[in-house]
Amino acid sequence: MSLRQSVQFVALGFGMLVVSAASSCTWAADAFFDEVPIVLTASRMAQSPVDAPVAVTLIDREMIDASGFTEVHELLRLVPGFLVADWPDGSPVVANHGMSDAYDRRIKVMVNGHTVNSPAWGNTNWHDLPLRVNDIERIEVVRGPNGAAYGVNAFDGVVNIITRSPATESGVALISRIGANGFHDHGFRINGDAEAAIDWRLSGSHRRSVNFRPYRNDKGVLEARKIVERSVLNFGATAQLSTQDELQWMLGFSSGGTDRGAPGNSFHPLREDDTRAQYVHLGWKRSFAVDSELSVQFHHQRERTRAPWQIMLGRLGPFAADKDSDVRREELEVQYGATLSPAWRFMLGAGVRREAARSRSMFETGGTVSGVSSQVFGSVVWSPVERLRIDLGGTLEDHHYSGSLFSPRLALGYALTPDSALRFSSGVSYRTPSLVESHALQAIRVGTEIKWLGAWAGADTQPERVRHAELGYAAMFREQGLGIDVRAFYQEFDDYIDDERCWFPSRREAGLPRPCPSPPADFAPIEWDLGFGRPSAFVFRNVGSFRLSGGEFSIDWRRPGWGRILLSQSVIDIDVSGDNVDKDFKYSVPNSITSLLLIKDLPGRWRASLGYYRHATLKWRNDGDRVPEQGRVDLKLSHRFGGVNSGNEVAVVVQSAGGRYADFHGRRYRHEPQVFGSLRLTW
Repeated sequence: MSLRQSVQFVALGFGMLVVSAASSCTWAADAFFDEVPIVLTASRMAQSPVDAPVAVTLIDREMIDASGFTEVHELLRLVPGFLVADWPDGSPVVANHGMSDAYDRRIKVMVNGHTVNSPAWGNTNWHDLPLRVNDIERIEVVRGPNGAAYGVNAFDGVVNIITRSPATESGVALISRIGANGFHDHGFRINGDAEAAIDWRLSGSHRRSVNFRPYRNDKGVLEARKIVERSVLNFGATAQLSTQDELQWMLGFSSGGTDRGAPGNSFHPLREDDTRAQYVHLGWKRSFAVDSELSVQFHHQRERTRAPWQIMLGRLGPFAADKDSDVRREELEVQYGATLSPAWRFMLGAGVRREAARSRSMFETGGTVSGVSSQVFGSVVWSPVERLRIDLGGTLEDHHYSGSLFSPRLALGYALTPDSALRFSSGVSYRTPSLVESHALQAIRVGTEIKWLGAWAGADTQPERVRHAELGYAAMFREQGLGIDVRAFYQEFDDYIDDERCWFPSRREAGLPRPCPSPPADFAPIEWDLGFGRPSAFVFRNVGSFRLSGGEFSIDWRRPGWGRILLSQSVIDIDVSGDNVDKDFKYSVPNSITSLLLIKDLPGRWRASLGYYRHATLKWRNDGDRVPEQGRVDLKLSHRFGGVNSGNEVAVVVQSAGGRYADFHGRRYRHEPQVFGSLRLTW
């Protein structure tokens, strides 16, 4: 889709929606949008989604409950243009408009404003996040690059998971979910006394889920299974030290195993990975006035994995190794924001972080690979006239590998009414190579010699860059109970990093078309010993450029006593250039993505919901493959009981009502459906 076609798409969608809104019935204007939703993630400043400089989707508590999802990453199916997949040999994958592989390292994921992407690959280990779906108050998603607000690696979107405040709940809650194939998810929540000086909340859960069962592919080979078992503990507390000062601290811990592999499969043998993850967050806020606040926050994150690994070394058969790793991040951030006048508002901040990883198999050293980066960021909003808003923002980062990078943004907003606005924004964002992409030397040694090389960091890998622009319209029609978000986007990507297969010559040949860099001096591959074949490796390199354009719209309609409908549609087009770009890259973007969540209130405090999530054909890259066009249907039927304000609920949930479906690799993996019942009691 060209930029002109994208604009036409937005105009068409806008026209259809305005006509629909104008023809709708009017009821109880104060029943919808009584409180205008406020988002924090778009520019680091609290604002309405209508006023935000970039497109933002808000997944609220009602959507979370109605979806029936029990894993955090699944909730992102509700975001326009987002794709979610899983595979047996790694963490689930989340992508914005496609273009992803097994490691979703181009979307910045945060919990309460602090990064939780793994320092090693830059991806998010979704199974190991130390929180539960029931701990989440809302999720704010920026549906595109946002380096101006968060610096490098806010490259293709930002996901901010905001947990429930201890002050918003009281008492005790128990929840139990039990389903087919041994699925269970049992949890609790305890809140402190509302009259106490400190508000606190403690939650925990134990979960077991069969995501993949052994599946025999079209060649008769038994593919791998994946059984995930996790225990999670999460604690949060706030203390109001004075009328101006608030102290906040949060702790999270996750531990468990993942049973992977297939019986008799020498490339994916049965094994169990043991993982642990934890975080500590401390924050202090001082309010000088209603719109003037200083905050200081510290965040510590640690992940540990113990994973046996087996690789076939030529005719010698399998060789036992491991994929053990330890990663950590410490981050300190200071931010101040204030409203100077009705026409001027600003925010300024600075941060420093240290990222470190240790993995002998990935870095060919028992030592730690690490780096310290720092950044300053800011934003100024100016309204020269009543309806016009000019937003200038940017982040200057000194990155430990890529050096100095500046990510600017210019956004213009024009208010058509107090609850609707047109938006234009443009900017530049970067993604720096992860510790793996910049330092990897994945090797297996036999004695003093390296017999096999896998992932390998290329020399002088440059950061990825995206230049982006979007034209959007956002509105809330209070009387009709209707929210609308429409946009067209255009993005130019340069220096895209890919793991490209390269070859080492045999001892009798030279001049290969895609040679590897010079190997270590002690490299003696098994192929040379056996006198056959060419050894190969995968090198991280900047491979080329491409352009992405498209349009999307979302509708959020609700009527008290009837229910709610949320519908989104995205259309995308990719134009690939460069001789080094993988020939399959153009197939990694589906031309359309649809999401629908229907919530229907029924008599007697019953409620039914239906989720429908569809994407066109796409090809997940590297470890993935082609997945056909398909749709998934989820169903939930629930009943509230007890007091009017009670959270007691009994429910039945069906995930993937159509049965098994192809996931991540259409020829190899079939994701299991799930049927379970749940009971929640509160007092």
